[in-house]
Amino acid sequence: MEKKWRWRVAEKRQETPQAVTLQLELLEGGPIAYQPGQYLPVVRTFHLREERRAYSFSSCPGVDALPAITVKRIPNGLFSTWLVQQVREGDVLESAEPAGRFLLPEQKPGRLLYVAAGSGITPVLSHLKAIFQKKDWATVPVRLLYANRDSEHTIFKKQIDAWIARWPERFWVTYFFSGEKGGAHAEHAHLNNGLFEKHLLAFIGGQTRSSARRELHTFLCAPMPLMRMARMTLRALGFPEERIHQETFTPDVRLRSREIDLSRRHRIVVTLRDGQRKEFETFEGETILQGALRQGVSLPYTCKSGVCLSCLARCVRGEVDVNFVEQTKREGPGAWVNTCIGYAVSEVVELAL
Repeated sequence: MEKKWRWRVAEKRQETPQAVTLQLELLEGGPIAYQPGQYLPVVRTFHLREERRAYSFSSCPGVDALPAITVKRIPNGLFSTWLVQQVREGDVLESAEPAGRFLLPEQKPGRLLYVAAGSGITPVLSHLKAIFQKKDWATVPVRLLYANRDSEHTIFKKQIDAWIARWPERFWVTYFFSGEKGGAHAEHAHLNNGLFEKHLLAFIGGQTRSSARRELHTFLCAPMPLMRMARMTLRALGFPEERIHQETFTPDVRLRSREIDLSRRHRIVVTLRDGQRKEFETFEGETILQGALRQGVSLPYTCKSGVCLSCLARCVRGEVDVNFVEQTKREGPGAWVNTCIGYAVSEVVELAL
């Protein structure tokens, strides 16, 4: 079964008028491992229904004594309103295991470019803490383009400014404020493709030669239109897809469900991380995750829309249709499939977490 964790809120710190950091102390079963850039799937039952939301760690293993997540309240946000306005120090939260693939490269990169907006800075902060403690990465240049309304609503600005002062020879930041003029390292503008291309080219020396394209890793964590613009600009300039990393938490509401046929069924066999095997059935038109939850089989998930990757499982046998917004991909043995948007095609499907 899926592992659940219980945390005590050891400290609640106000970052901006609408954002807080929750420092968490594991109550039992620890320690728990996570990597810079990963997130914690927070679990809570609202009105007899279990809900989950993914919140990135702003802490970094080996740097911070306790894990911490940072949450920005969004209007009418079910979880964010609860965490920002109602949760107090000493309260207990429940979560699934840390997850996420917004990770630093295993090998030392040539350059690192970050594009963030609002609370998208949270996993970036975790990255930066890790980067600045890696002695063998001491010469890696780091560039941050960070968009917000104004300085008051810029999460972690004090910490970022301190790093700018400490490492002026390797860490450069431009704040883009839509509602404020002036300020150090700031531009009064929306970050558009023209500004992005200008700062990108300045960072790599003005040329998109093959060596510059190979050495740059770009990390994007911002609203979808901003990330789409940055990705398209990078691809148009010839930067390889595998060096563009993106974190997305907002469910894609454009996903279409399929019509369920109760007369047709598929048998699903899942090998869990602890070696246990679980078997259940899905109806035709029902996702693998929907079928599992309907029958009380606990599989990992967070967003239920194919963006967070919490639910990824490797296909061992059979075929699965993965129903993305843009296209449906039929996957077979060896492929990774999203169980939350994955529909069994073959009579039997075997998966491994």
